[in-house]
Amino acid sequence: VQENDSKQYQINISGNRFSISSPYGEEHVREVEKFLGQQIQEVSEQTEEFGPSSIALLVALNLADKLLTLQKKVTKLDGIEADLQTLYYRLDKVLAEKKTD
Repeated sequence: VQENDSKQYQINISGNRFSISSPYGEEHVREVEKFLGQQIQEVSEQTEEFGPSSIALLVALNLADKLLTLQKKVTKLDGIEADLQTLYYRLDKVLAEKKTD
């Protein structure tokens, strides 16, 4: 998806309206809007004494933690995939040599 394919959308996060641009379509934008609203609601319920900016920072911290955790898992899976590819090529080579014997 190219950046110039972006469309404008109106979203509402915790009573605040925003105009955003996204190339991913309305369904994706609505999923993001809903997800962020849920994250803010969760943090708000756990930390009633904090104001909106503190809640936003806590949500950002939680999301950054989740993102880094997922990135580490992807990196680990990429390593496993590379190892499997190496094993596949070795096995393929051994099987090819066995056929010529």
